[in-house]
Amino acid sequence: MLSIFKKKPGGIIRHLKLEEFYSTLTDVEIEELKESLAHPYQLSNRPYVRDDLDKGNRTYGGTASQFLDTMSEGLSPNLRKRVLLEAIKRATDSVDKHFPRTKLAEMAYKNGDFTECERYCLDVINELDGKKFKDARVEAFSRLAIMYEKQGRIQDAINISERALSIGQHDGTKGGYEGRIEKLKRKASKMK
Repeated sequence: MLSIFKKKPGGIIRHLKLEEFYSTLTDVEIEELKESLAHPYQLSNRPYVRDDLDKGNRTYGGTASQFLDTMSEGLSPNLRKRVLLEAIKRATDSVDKHFPRTKLAEMAYKNGDFTECERYCLDVINELDGKKFKDARVEAFSRLAIMYEKQGRIQDAINISERALSIGQHDGTKGGYEGRIEKLKRKASKMK
């Protein structure tokens, strides 16, 4: 929490109204965010510097959710998760929630937390807006299909693949979801 002795943040934090979230960060986490902001990849056409995060009058052209999602790249796993969760909390539509949830699902999968991975993937899928994601590849479908297959949940893998196929998704493989479904059905018949 901000003390009476600590100066209130300015910069992008104030512009995006992120003071409450910022007040929960440790000094080490603030330094990590400042380092991330000053990386060579930039969020604007005029490069940011470390102090733009919480000092001065710099602004950010997108939403708080988009800023946090972008800033999450390269952060330590614990801070990255907190930043992505805050991005979801501040999201105003399904698109703003989609990318942080997809990143959280991937992080959970890599950490072997399949329950959390499944939850984030299903959140992504259940909140899909068909118009906004019409031609986009939604990775949550293929992540679930792969995870279910590895867990031996073949029917679940078939079901999620069929659901993806029914809305015109492609998983990026040569055979697409059609090929995946056929392979899974062969695998299921061998298990009987």
